[in-house]
Amino acid sequence: MDTADFSVNDYVVYKGVGVCRIEAVENKTFDGVKYEDYFKLVPVSSGSSSYFIPVGAAQLRLRRPMTEDEVNAAIDNSADGEITLDRNTRERRNAIELILKEGDCTRIITLIKTIHLHTKSCRDSGKKVLVSDENALRMAENMIYPEFSFVLGIGENEVENYIGKRLGNAVNA
Repeated sequence: MDTADFSVNDYVVYKGVGVCRIEAVENKTFDGVKYEDYFKLVPVSSGSSSYFIPVGAAQLRLRRPMTEDEVNAAIDNSADGEITLDRNTRERRNAIELILKEGDCTRIITLIKTIHLHTKSCRDSGKKVLVSDENALRMAENMIYPEFSFVLGIGENEVENYIGKRLGNAVNA
């Protein structure tokens, strides 16, 4: 993707931040010596903060938000997916971190589904839920829910229900 593909007022996804609007292109210096053009990004979830990304590095750090069809396909493709949670907590944590680092939405949804089912099973049998599982679940949800919310035009608190309904339809189809 060429940086010419991005312009002021476009919506982009900035990894680790979420969906942002490109508010401006500003010629700035952060070291007092070298001036260059930066995209000024304002997260849609919080208009009070902003981020500056060098225009020349935009293609490495930014991407377009998914389309509604892509969101639905990611959910549908996760319907039959399964992730085995290793009993060894270190191995389990490493596997979860790898999935999150890869950033594949289908795998992240599968991970969320797996942790939800595991959590329910633990609670139903009176076992404790690992704090690391709860943290992994929050991280996974924070990675995809804001973008899904933006793309689908629903609240972040509605995304889990949307995914659940979509998965139910995919399983029953």
